[in-house]
Amino acid sequence: MRIAIIGIGRLGSVFARVLSRGHELLLIDRDFEAARVVASEIGAQPIKDIAEARTCDMAIITVKPAHVEEVVRQIKDAQLIVSCAAGVPIRKLESFGAERVIRVMPNICAEVGEAVIAYALHPEVEKKEKVFMTAFSSLGMCIKTDESHLDTITGASGSGPAFVAFFAEAMIEEAVKNGLARETAEKCVAQTFLGTGKLMRSGWSAQKIIETVASPGGTTEAGLKMLESKGANKAIHEAVRYAAHKARELGK
Repeated sequence: MRIAIIGIGRLGSVFARVLSRGHELLLIDRDFEAARVVASEIGAQPIKDIAEARTCDMAIITVKPAHVEEVVRQIKDAQLIVSCAAGVPIRKLESFGAERVIRVMPNICAEVGEAVIAYALHPEVEKKEKVFMTAFSSLGMCIKTDESHLDTITGASGSGPAFVAFFAEAMIEEAVKNGLARETAEKCVAQTFLGTGKLMRSGWSAQKIIETVASPGGTTEAGLKMLESKGANKAIHEAVRYAAHKARELGK
């Protein structure tokens, strides 16, 4: 499949590295040198003329929300536009002229093929869904959802890797303070998060994991009581809520 990626920043570069393994890519960025460097690393083609995206099977927009309108108006009749812009709804993309558009909320875990790719589309675009899945299923788990849920998913999953890493870093730092080599601490914490995620994917609820690990009077119970006393649960709720609120603001 021939795919254009417009915006070769952090997310665009991740998409390019993964999608280059099975597709022909055109990389487009207002900083042509940035596109050229990434293209040379993965065997893609850097392009200066954004209109070339209209000839591709799919054009993926990974620019900042403030620049989406400028991009869409130049490729509005592309065969399929996939927008990754947080907070920019389908109706607004269509008001810019987009004819066939899918809105997605990915996260950075696409780097290792383990992203959450939440997406929304109008029923009339469903005939393009197979084209979309051909590319995006290689990036992780794709979840079709109502567009009204995408801002919430942005807070929980789009921003989620940073929240999880924030928690992980605190665990690592404390282990290092207590004499563990940083490399060992990082491996232990990373594997703990990986294993916990697999338990949840296998059907264990978060509450079941907590109840199973936290034996009465044990070490885990003591740690959880400390987290509760510090308001950690409330802080996490607020972090997700603030991120989702910011996503909605970006679309105004």
